Amino acid sequence: MNSDYERVGEAIADAMFDSAFAGQPVYVLPDSETLAAILADAGVAGTGTESLAGVVRPTLDLDEMGAAPFGWQEEMARCHRDHPLETPPALPLLMLLALTAEQMQADGDLAAHNYYSRLHRALSVPEVSRRRVETSYRQTADWLWGSLNAWLEAWDGERGIPTAYAVGGHAFIGLPMSQAAVRQYDRTGLHEVFVLEGMAPGLRVSPSDMAGLLGPHAEAAQSPLSSHLRRLWRVPSARERIVDAACLELEAWDGSGIDSMAAGQRVAATRLLAFLRVFPRKSIEFNLLLPYRSSGLDIARFVLPDGETRLPTVAGPGGSTRLSEIGEVSAVSLVGERLEGRLGDDDARTFRRRPKRITPLRWDDLQGAFVEVECISLGEDSLVLARADARRRVESHLALHARPGWQELAELAGALEGWLVYEHVQIVSVPSGPVHADLLPLAPRARTSLAIRGGFVLPGLLRKWSSLQPPEIVAVAAGASKVDVNVYRGIRIDPNRLVAQATGEGELVVFPLAGTRLPDGEYVVAMFVDANNHAAAMTLLRLRSSGTPQFRVEDTDIRLVYSPDSSLRWPLTAGPPAWPRFVNGARIVGIAAGGGLTQARIPEFAPRQWTQAAVPARNLRVGLPASDDSCLVTGMHRFLLPPALPGRRRTRSIEGECSTCGLVRRFAGTPWAARRGKTPIPSSATTPPQGIPPVVEMTEPDLEVALDALNHVGTGSFAVFERIAVQVDGSGLFADSLLRRLEVVGHIDVARDDHLRVTEWAVNRPALVPVARGRWALIGSRSPELLDRIASLLGPDSQVLTEANAELACTEVTGPIPVEAFADLGVCVLDSPPGVLLASALPRLSDIAASLKRVIVPRYRSAEFWDTQSASWRPTATLVDTGAYRLRDFGSTYAIRSAEDVLSGTIGLGNAQIVKHIANAWADDPLVGYHSRSGSVVTPLGADLPALYGRALSLCSGRAPREIDRHRMLQYPSVPREVAGIIFDRVSK
Repeated sequence: MNSDYERVGEAIADAMFDSAFAGQPVYVLPDSETLAAILADAGVAGTGTESLAGVVRPTLDLDEMGAAPFGWQEEMARCHRDHPLETPPALPLLMLLALTAEQMQADGDLAAHNYYSRLHRALSVPEVSRRRVETSYRQTADWLWGSLNAWLEAWDGERGIPTAYAVGGHAFIGLPMSQAAVRQYDRTGLHEVFVLEGMAPGLRVSPSDMAGLLGPHAEAAQSPLSSHLRRLWRVPSARERIVDAACLELEAWDGSGIDSMAAGQRVAATRLLAFLRVFPRKSIEFNLLLPYRSSGLDIARFVLPDGETRLPTVAGPGGSTRLSEIGEVSAVSLVGERLEGRLGDDDARTFRRRPKRITPLRWDDLQGAFVEVECISLGEDSLVLARADARRRVESHLALHARPGWQELAELAGALEGWLVYEHVQIVSVPSGPVHADLLPLAPRARTSLAIRGGFVLPGLLRKWSSLQPPEIVAVAAGASKVDVNVYRGIRIDPNRLVAQATGEGELVVFPLAGTRLPDGEYVVAMFVDANNHAAAMTLLRLRSSGTPQFRVEDTDIRLVYSPDSSLRWPLTAGPPAWPRFVNGARIVGIAAGGGLTQARIPEFAPRQWTQAAVPARNLRVGLPASDDSCLVTGMHRFLLPPALPGRRRTRSIEGECSTCGLVRRFAGTPWAARRGKTPIPSSATTPPQGIPPVVEMTEPDLEVALDALNHVGTGSFAVFERIAVQVDGSGLFADSLLRRLEVVGHIDVARDDHLRVTEWAVNRPALVPVARGRWALIGSRSPELLDRIASLLGPDSQVLTEANAELACTEVTGPIPVEAFADLGVCVLDSPPGVLLASALPRLSDIAASLKRVIVPRYRSAEFWDTQSASWRPTATLVDTGAYRLRDFGSTYAIRSAEDVLSGTIGLGNAQIVKHIANAWADDPLVGYHSRSGSVVTPLGADLPALYGRALSLCSGRAPREIDRHRMLQYPSVPREVAGIIFDRVSK
């Protein structure tokens, strides 16, 4: 490779795709200063496009007749496919192609011949070779641009979100044009327009709707859009590219910059968040999304009639902040009262929310919740909040315009007195005439929509779904007689790569992808209306699974281990593999059985008399109640219109805002617009939807899909884990329970901080653990491909059995094991059960208790003491007794207090499990017992053995403990008495 070319490629990667762009759309188009800096860093003379072309030209066969001009570039791109983490060799060439496209934008002539003529001039292509260059580029374009996208995909968005997709009418030059439509500083203006228009991050809209949204801003005298974009907007052919790029920008936008835009306003609007929970019973939970970035534990201060309420916050996705604890906050206050306040002590970070009589909330993958929006979108999954007195009006509107299957969420825990909640709302038609002011939030502004709904969403900076449970496509075009949805493999529309198709007569197509069996990869989804050859809307679909992991679990790349050399708390928290002695999953390396620690005789388990803990009341107010004359109460809105000043240019519409609830209504601003508003718009919206498949609640994702998603991700924070777990069960309790079960089985290792809060988790290397004669359990990472390869190595007397349930996808192998062949697969085969060795290496709980971090007793609102006899929490007024405590202050702190702690005024920080076992050990009443009839160890429900203490028991069977709700017990099956006795010895002293 040309050394200059290679250095330029690395300089491009460092300058335009470094970690500062993580999670943001990135482009290969530089400005003049960046290009000059790249060439200088690479040691190339010159500062402009001509110098870059001089570096690129030697890599192309432009002068040799009969040779493919892009042959070497294609070969390098194909080789890059096997090493996608490395810098794409095509980067300098792609930058030159994008710069050529930008020159087209400058003169507004976007014809294909104009692009190639400019490319020929930039590369000094001989006349006789020009046709050959054009043909060769078309043959290699997918490989060249695909290598850039594959690189960014392999880094999972840490270097930026890929944008090189042919979203316009030109299949091949559309790829470089996708990079040249907007510049870096242009995108900031687009984001501001999105905020001003109330567009949610990740929303997919059609080009026609985006054009209508951008038009007024592009033509206004005062506009957030750059002068460059407004100048190009006047050129029809350039306008199409800007619209396509803006659609892609909105879809890829994660909300970054909302905090800075909010800071520029006098008072920033905050939005309502809604979480649907199903564990332990169906409920709805509300929170707030504050549009400010928070780096620490900020306090939200809410203004009240007689003072203020202070609530702690936590950083949220996309530069936002949310309340960290809302257990005691009144849901009616959050939803139905006017909220005003500030974040921290900074008067510049003020916020406000004004409740409306009808409020739509759109599902947001990034937030993992339903987020309040100003106006509902066509085809999107939404919740609708409405005042109870608006029931008839709302339900009549939904019957006319919503896809069948919507329903009221009645009798929910946490339901709102005086408010209604509707779920599964998908608006699929646009009202043909005026609507009541209350219903304006349910009247979509867009007339065309292409939505991806449901499926199992995989966490990460890239928007992607599990191929085991793909989403469904909902395409809506108001007034259309026919809608087609096509799915193409790759990064552009190519009829030769059409892999799935659905057609509908009328305005709507619902296309479930579950039956298509699409493999992992990238797909372009395009909607065509009324047989038009030009796509009305497009979006990108990424499918992934454990077969295409982000992080490959290898023996030489272990992420987390438990090591006795790390700290006295080592059985409770993993850390980096920096020690020679460690536990990783089911493997125990360099650790010998503990000396001087004997096996005790474990008693038979005896059920305890359990008492119900008190549940805190949700009555804390955070807002100001509505006045009696408010439109929220009376239903009468008072719209304030801007004054008509001399010399002000008339616009097609004038926005009026309700003075009390902030509802926005658009009024005609010209006689032409007024006449047009009286003309009926053709639509089927005058009658209820006919022949439309109803919204069916997506089949609840099973544990197998969730575990496959975990194996795809490989490692991450607890927030990443929670985004997977919440799709199985929406409660935070379930996420915590699932993580602990995976940890005790050995599928993952977990790192915790001094407060024993989860900071990181990582999937372990696969290992086969003997659990009985001729039976082995697979512990650690897995994929369908691995299981198939394991099955192919087994003889006729062996088999692989897999099930996914509460015992966590237990995969068992029966029969003889070819150990050496399994080693070639990366699967470690243990020659003996690890339970005895692991159990005997663990310290006693007295040592763990002494090692817990001590702090001065913090402020708390209420306290509970662990009753060791009944194994339940009971309220307490003091902290003078030794034992375990649960302190509540908009959150729960679990702690222990020894006699020394009482004297010094400190507590020892722990988690819910360890403090209970320590308290019972101090009381000489261990919580664990043996059930001889089933050969199992039993503990009270909620008192499972933490981390490696539980793993020593679970590795005996290869299964997680079973929850027996009826008897409030947790059972570790198939534990030999020897292992049970050792564990009893460790937790009883």
